[in-house]
Amino acid sequence: MAFQDFLIGLLILLVGAAFCFVGYRFFRILIAIWGFFAGFELGASGMSALFGQGFLGTTTGWVLGFVIGVVIALLAYFFYYIAVVLLGASVGYSIGTGLMAAIGLNPSGFVSVIVGIVVAVVLALIILLFNLPKLLIMLFTAIGGAAAILTGVLILFGQIHVAGLQYGIAVADLKASWFWSIAWLALAILGFVTQWRTMQEYTLVWSESYPTQVQ
Repeated sequence: MAFQDFLIGLLILLVGAAFCFVGYRFFRILIAIWGFFAGFELGASGMSALFGQGFLGTTTGWVLGFVIGVVIALLAYFFYYIAVVLLGASVGYSIGTGLMAAIGLNPSGFVSVIVGIVVAVVLALIILLFNLPKLLIMLFTAIGGAAAILTGVLILFGQIHVAGLQYGIAVADLKASWFWSIAWLALAILGFVTQWRTMQEYTLVWSESYPTQVQ
């Protein structure tokens, strides 16, 4: 296993675990970290698509991914609406493309990308329209965190490579087998239940400008 695969797999696993089980309490910090990973993936994937190079196969891809990752992380940390759109859209896109991969379609194909975008937009709108209630944060962080945990595990055990992240973190899990899909669902439920039972007395406060105290 390449060192970059081990390092990225471990980081994804740790961030996923935090997102899944304590995502609501530390949402502002975790969404910034999540935003960095999403931006990094976006930048590196863009380089790969534009120039036909391997995912993270060049220094330029790493640098562009890092820069975009930092920008999105900062925006997600300081701006409420960017954070909630990022949460809904990233989870939605991963679910959409992952489901297409699960039924045998190419996750980078036109149909899969369109489905991923549609699901991303729908989840982003839902989380905005409901003004980020506690329930939705817990639900989406549990789903996204569970997918990240399994992705990290699969990378660490050499079942997938970092290039598999190019089409969304859920794709690798769903493509591997139905066993991993069931494991994803079970982890998501466990994460949601854990957050729900431990966060009853805690209410997320973002800032006075953007009230988030919605139960």
